[in-house]
Parts: sequence; C-alpha cells; structure tokens
Amino acid sequence: MTNNSPIALKAYETLAKSYAAKAETKAENGYNEHPAIRSIIGSAQGLRVLDAGCGPGFLSRDLLEGGAASVSAFDLSPAMLRIASERLGDRAKLFVADMGEPLPMLGDDSFDLVVASLALDYVRDWSIPLAEFRRVLTSQGRLVISVQHPMGSYEWFKPETAFGVHYCEATWRGFTNEPVVVPDYYRSFEEIINPILTAGFSLQGLHETRPVAALKDINPRKYAQGMTQPTFMVIDARLA
Repeated sequence: MTNNSPIALKAYETLAKSYAAKAETKAENGYNEHPAIRSIIGSAQGLRVLDAGCGPGFLSRDLLEGGAASVSAFDLSPAMLRIASERLGDRAKLFVADMGEPLPMLGDDSFDLVVASLALDYVRDWSIPLAEFRRVLTSQGRLVISVQHPMGSYEWFKPETAFGVHYCEATWRGFTNEPVVVPDYYRSFEEIINPILTAGFSLQGLHETRPVAALKDINPRKYAQGMTQPTFMVIDARLA
C-alpha cells in the first residue's frame, strides 16, 4: 500500500446506491454533518466551487440551488459519480479523480471555494490535496472541510495511541443488508490542523458539530449522543 492508496474505493462502490438513498435520513449525516457544513459555508451565490470527494452529489446540489455560479465535482468512485450525474445532470462538471493525487485537469486560480465533506478522512497524506486546493483557489479563496472529530473517532476506532495518523477499519451495518468494512484513518488534532497551516491556509474557524433539534423527536438516543460526544468538525480556512 502506497502512502495515499485509495483505501475506501471498494467499500464505496458497494455502498454507493444505498448510501445515496439513505444518508440524508441518517442521524450522523442528514441531521448532523450535512446541516453543519452548509451552515459554515453560508451563501455560495456567484461562487465558482470545487466539491472534492463529492459522493452522490448532495452538497453540489445544494450549492447549485444556493446560487453557485458553477460547480465542478469529483470522486474516486465511478458508482458514486453515476448517481451524482443523475442528480445534477449538466448543471455540474463531474469527473473521476483521486484526492490523494495531483489534479492536472484543474487550472490555477480557478475556484473561489473548495469544499470537502467527510472526504479527506480517507487520505493519509494531506499535503497533496491541500497543495492542490491552494493552487486552484483564487488569492481570496476559501476552503471548508468536514472531518471526523478526533475525540469521537478515537472512541470509535480505538487506535493504539491518540497521537498521529492510524489506518483503521469500521464495519457499517446501517446501509446495506450485509455489513460493509470501510477502511479509514484516525487523525489527531495536530495532524488535522498543522497540515492546513503548513499548506498556506489561515484558520478562520473550527466548529464542532451538533445534531439539529429535529433529530430529538426522531431519534432521542442519537440526539443525546451527538450533544455530548463530538462526531465531526467543520474547518473554515482561507489562503494566508
């Protein structure tokens, strides 16, 4: 396995259809991370947006509906991109690409906003994607990403130490009839923040997500859990 091997491709090819159908109704996705990253992004009116690791196109759809001037979106999973294409039609430019590798198909200074929703977690070495995000952003460009919160992921994955970056695996049971093993990386706080600063971004905000109030009636247990144990973080950064 190379440093940035695409560890989760097989899993997401298997999950694509069921994930696209169910994620927006899941506590962790539709009632926590989805509203959180959209709230931090705010208005996309008139912006040229790159959606990195777009999955089935949920965020691209919402950014276009929010007035984005254009959206380009990529994912490593062809199955995910086929679903995104069905959802978005010709409103977005979609292409297969690996976030762990350079993106020569994208021009310098070509985007106002880069977003990545729970996608960087699957890349071990962030230096490559962050350098590419910096390259394709304009001088006033903005990066908004969501990632797993180290506290929550430490409890979930139980790596040998809370420091550093560790390959882990999780078994997902809520999307398909059969469990799917999804490879992932646990990442400490410093392994999240320092690469962003090293890549030339300045931190504008770090937001620990919480479930929206609507979840309290739908799933009180998940709501209580999300209000006491952080699951995700949204990081807002600009070019320094």
